[in-house]
Amino acid sequence: MSVLADLGGVPLLVAYLLLLTGTAVQYRRGKLSATRAVLLVGMCLTWLSYALLQVTQSGTVPTGTPLNYVLDALAVVVLVVGVAAMVWWWRARDEP
Repeated sequence: MSVLADLGGVPLLVAYLLLLTGTAVQYRRGKLSATRAVLLVGMCLTWLSYALLQVTQSGTVPTGTPLNYVLDALAVVVLVVGVAAMVWWWRARDEP
């Protein structure tokens, strides 16, 4: 097995956290509009929830442990927040 396969979804999780951080930095520097930042954060959060599930489902965190249940619940919350952000963007994009 390769080293990346042994890590489960950890590299994917780190990548999406870095994308989320980069989006926040660009917004703080004024290079992204608020509407565009919400879209990017929503997309990052939905993929971050996927990465969290990769870590917990046959990944580095054993199934059936309390940490597994917490990360699964966090993945669901992050997914709902990400989808809500994208729905907000969908409604706000047509406003003047």
